[in-house]
Amino acid sequence: MIQILSTENTVSRTFGWIQDPSSFRSLCDVVSIFDPDSPVHRSLAEKRLPELVEERDGRETLMAALKRRPLFISYANLVGTAFKPRSSSRCNGIVQAAVRGQKRPFIGDWPADNFVRWAHALGFIRYHYSDDTFSATEEGLRLSRARTDGTELNEEEKEMLTRAVLAYPPAVRILTLLSEDENTHLTKYELGSRLGFAGEDGFTSLPQGLLIRTLAEMDDMAEKNKMKTDWDGSSDKYARMICRWLENLDLVKQIPKEVSVSLAGRTYKETIGQAYVITGAGFSALNRVRGRSRHGRISKNISYEMMATKGKDREYLRQRRTRILKIISEAQRFLTYEQIAAALADNNLEETVDTVRDDIRGLVRIGLDIKAEEEGCLYQDKIGDFLLPVPAVVGRSCAAALKERLRSQISNLSHDYLCLLDLAYDGAQNRLFEMKTLQLLTEECGFKGMHLGGSRRPDGIIYTEGLAQDYGVIIDTKAYSGGYSLPISQADEMERYIRENQQRREELNPNPWWKGFEGCQTRYCFLFVSGHFKGKYREQMQRIAESTGSSGAALSAEELLLLAEEMKSGRIDQQEFARRVFGSCIGSSAVIK
Repeated sequence: MIQILSTENTVSRTFGWIQDPSSFRSLCDVVSIFDPDSPVHRSLAEKRLPELVEERDGRETLMAALKRRPLFISYANLVGTAFKPRSSSRCNGIVQAAVRGQKRPFIGDWPADNFVRWAHALGFIRYHYSDDTFSATEEGLRLSRARTDGTELNEEEKEMLTRAVLAYPPAVRILTLLSEDENTHLTKYELGSRLGFAGEDGFTSLPQGLLIRTLAEMDDMAEKNKMKTDWDGSSDKYARMICRWLENLDLVKQIPKEVSVSLAGRTYKETIGQAYVITGAGFSALNRVRGRSRHGRISKNISYEMMATKGKDREYLRQRRTRILKIISEAQRFLTYEQIAAALADNNLEETVDTVRDDIRGLVRIGLDIKAEEEGCLYQDKIGDFLLPVPAVVGRSCAAALKERLRSQISNLSHDYLCLLDLAYDGAQNRLFEMKTLQLLTEECGFKGMHLGGSRRPDGIIYTEGLAQDYGVIIDTKAYSGGYSLPISQADEMERYIRENQQRREELNPNPWWKGFEGCQTRYCFLFVSGHFKGKYREQMQRIAESTGSSGAALSAEELLLLAEEMKSGRIDQQEFARRVFGSCIGSSAVIK
């Protein structure tokens, strides 16, 4: 049952999604913090806090928090705070002190936060909105009291942890994807691309096809291995971590996978180490989740905070999606998307049918059992009780309103690409913005091309093949929170790329990125893509065009999406794309926005 909690000034937390911790033994130690009779709790109170926390960092406050009865511990006391630089961090949180780090006898505030989220996601601790505190659940106390001597998990602990993981919807989603066929073998990217709410910054996945082509073009093995390990989107990270938990419980097995991608008559092959298959025990576990064994259906742990993770609209998205879940779970019958939208309107949430349909798909993608059809859906799951906190005011931003409007305008293109509207304003995710932009143009619009990036190379290139007059485009993507003004230094950089392509002399640039242009293109243009443009960017583009003789353009993420939708639908082709973007005479100095 979803209960509504009216509240004001509630602290906004991020629960339900975890990227870093994988040690179940350490998780058990964190849960045992909330059991006053556990050895972990006693060790913290008598030894570890006195030894690890200095008086100036709140030692007495943390020790007093452990003595409180009943035991409710605040988020601040559990997690602590960060130090800069991190290398000089001191211990100032209870969870920091409970878990030993790899190089220090304690962990930092970020991993401590992840352990708290993990314990909460698996139902071992409960969050109290009224005062931002946590306490143990009955299941958490049972887990703490199941512990015996030794560092290895005993059978009782392993069974309790397995049941808890099977009650975590995203883990069920991963097992479901891996169980589609007995031979299913999926990488973290293939799993991540189908996990979470599509089309937003908090649930991104790196385009695997582009990554494979980028890796295949590289000679530096150290850099290549770093890319395989570190390059991923947020949903890819979630998928990788969930698979590690499942692997520790013998429900999945990690097996490297060779991935092949074909483009322009060439085949690119690379091995992705973080790839997984389901085990026999995993199939049996999935049957438990679905109630197809002697065990009844496992009730899933879900929280309001799982519904969105990032951005200024996350509270609005959480409200909307939790309301939708409440509506369909209480209906106990098939509902059309129109009926759900009408029920939302009764709660002062005016949304389109397209938005409702996407949210239902997202609920399926986080691991809930909902039969989603073209016209409506049927809720078939069992979830535990949780709260829907309703603040005094919740509304959506102009950016969120734009995304909702585009949902109804984009019917042929996957709504996954709506994440470009978020990425275009997040400088910390510029690489993902580059790759999603190139994925859109090459995989959805039919252009040849590739992501480049890196030192002394443009972000990407695309080109046509088979037109009466083929053309190529040098692309620079810019993710800026306040819009992009095209400063002189970056205009000069684009001008240099154009000249390098015109002259094609390796003494000018020993990294001959222009070799990515294949075929007989004689006309080349340049394109900037960002959230929106401002300042004197037109003047800078005109200068580039006059200096090089190349046509250029600047497209917002919204404009690019609408053009891609027209191409995907067949309303325009690549020649018309060029005419609209670069003008009627490609190769002249005409520049348009």
